[in-house]
Amino acid sequence: MHWRKSSARYLLCAFVCLAAPAAAGAAAEPEIPAQVALFDSDHLKNIHSPVRLNYSFARHGNPSQVYQDSVVADVRVVHPDGGKDVWIHFLSGQRQMPATPVMDFHGNPLLMYFLEHDVLEMRQETGIPAAYFRTRVRRAIVYGARISKVAVPLDGKTLPATEIDITPFGTDPGLANLPSVAGKTYHFILCDQVPGTIYQIGSRMPAAGNNPVVDESMTYVGEAR
Repeated sequence: MHWRKSSARYLLCAFVCLAAPAAAGAAAEPEIPAQVALFDSDHLKNIHSPVRLNYSFARHGNPSQVYQDSVVADVRVVHPDGGKDVWIHFLSGQRQMPATPVMDFHGNPLLMYFLEHDVLEMRQETGIPAAYFRTRVRRAIVYGARISKVAVPLDGKTLPATEIDITPFGTDPGLANLPSVAGKTYHFILCDQVPGTIYQIGSRMPAAGNNPVVDESMTYVGEAR
């Protein structure tokens, strides 16, 4: 896949600004827990000095498309107000997604990069515009997210975490001829004790016809200073 350069601020706008729950001039609505957790929280608050956050990336499904790779959020500068300057390395080789550094950032930009990687893959595979997938993912986070408490393993410990699950495309009758897309699910696992807060992001497309189950996941594996 060929990627054009983009920044996490563009990606943040692409996912957060779409389908805002309150129209301009309308009365403010209550905060949406999943939206706050994913887009309106300081994921980097537990980072106080430069550090590289290392993630594994894995894709399973069609044997010709199975691979394992790596993702890095390289926090190089910590500002007095808590903002971070972050360099992103998302996959490698021909799969690498070019990324410009983000400055004075508070969220974990890997969230937006995972989602953008996902929707551009979907566009390539289906021919449906990426904007459609972005909009549906955003609306599912606002209106259809399921939140549960889970536990995650890290460094020999079991840590409390929060999982957010969405099924963005299941209600669209226009996808009746694409059942694997219609049934696609996403999960986001957040843990305050993990540097950068994001422990894992994943997606799953169920089997349909001759198409096998396709899983993609990005999982925190450790830090390096």
